[in-house]
Amino acid sequence: MRRKQSELETESVGKLLRKYTIPAFIGNIVIVVYNFVDRWFIGQFIGEEALAASGITFYLLMVFIAFSMLIGIGAGTIISIRLGQKNVEDSEKILGNSVTLFFVVSIILTVILWFNLDFILLKSGANSETLPYARAYMRILIPISLANFYSYGLSNVMRAANAPKTAMFAMIIGGVVNLVLDYIFIVIFHMGIEGTAYATLIGNVLSAVYVMYFFLRGKPLFRLNMFGRSIDEVSILRLRKKNLPLSYKISYDILKIGMSSFLLQSVNAAVGVVINNVISSTGGTTGVAIMTIINTYLTLIVMSVYSIAQGAQPIIGYNYGAKRFDRVKTSLNMSVIWGLIMSAVFFIIIMLIPRELILLFNKDSNSNVIHDGIKAMRIYFMLIIPASVGTIVPNYFQSIGNAREAIILNIMRQVFIFMIIMFIFTRIWGLDGVWYSQPVTDVIFTLIVGILLMLENKKLKKEISK
Repeated sequence: MRRKQSELETESVGKLLRKYTIPAFIGNIVIVVYNFVDRWFIGQFIGEEALAASGITFYLLMVFIAFSMLIGIGAGTIISIRLGQKNVEDSEKILGNSVTLFFVVSIILTVILWFNLDFILLKSGANSETLPYARAYMRILIPISLANFYSYGLSNVMRAANAPKTAMFAMIIGGVVNLVLDYIFIVIFHMGIEGTAYATLIGNVLSAVYVMYFFLRGKPLFRLNMFGRSIDEVSILRLRKKNLPLSYKISYDILKIGMSSFLLQSVNAAVGVVINNVISSTGGTTGVAIMTIINTYLTLIVMSVYSIAQGAQPIIGYNYGAKRFDRVKTSLNMSVIWGLIMSAVFFIIIMLIPRELILLFNKDSNSNVIHDGIKAMRIYFMLIIPASVGTIVPNYFQSIGNAREAIILNIMRQVFIFMIIMFIFTRIWGLDGVWYSQPVTDVIFTLIVGILLMLENKKLKKEISK
């Protein structure tokens, strides 16, 4: 255990970033695959109304992710700092409290959503055509929110506990199962949108079982060789019964640190609901279907760049706790560069083949979704390269425990910039105003974050010179 902890303090930052980012990237891509595969099967075998409904439910599923990040990232960040301070006992208390917090939140969330589902879906942009599909889908997924929390939320704690490959494989289990069952339930058994929900449910449950076993037993459920590498990590932390009772201070610290990511996802969900309503009134079901496709690729891009931030989080947190500010500075700047490179790859793909990307979800090559969607995608994603900085920097502040800065930045982006711009632009250009709002937001927010990045580098430089 001591050797693994010291790796974060002694190995080259570039090597560590690769070690932690690649598993995080693969794990997050698998999360995206859940939605990607579901929507592909829905678009190809069910229809446009069901595809639009999946876009509406997407924002409710973001609520699950928001709570996963609230507790998982909050706990993971504090654990990284505590391990940097060589405090394993406190780290295990944080793990135990996070497991209990997830359980409590899942019960509250299930009750609220279950008894108010139609009202929430209608407010989210559902209409008479899409409501039956959206309702059927969510009725299946709501009761298993706890499995989603444990599978995705605790993967952040796994990375903090020096088990990035195990966290990755937990996500792969769910993704592979979801893919196989989507085909079986929809193509073979013709279960419709309910089939995609059951596929996701089973995948999440199996992933959660794998995660919980790891923390209970201190080792993976089984060993596996992938790409010539063995996944046989041992957990630094163990889930112990004595640490399950909630501590006010620990719970408060977890929620405080995780609040930035929670607000980012919650605000994105709220903004998404507003967008869906705006689009539904200006572009109808076709407009919502286009936004659903855009959100699929947006999620892929954001989660890919976010993987870099996740990979850097235990490195930054550990070295910040150990007062190795030179390594903190290197990790921050290298993360920004990697984010720019990754987003550039996506930019090239989207600009070159938007039609082909849309056809993955719409089998009718002559539909309005194709014609209008090509223009929408090229506009929406035109500035995704500099926008990656806006994903990396707020998560850096979160990694060092500065929750306030991260919260302010994440709220500023979607509420005080995007929403204002969208309401102005839609009054001028209608539906096109939604598409133009994103690149304008990206420009403004990147300028703000760029200034903060320079200031933070100066601050770290001063700490290094002391």
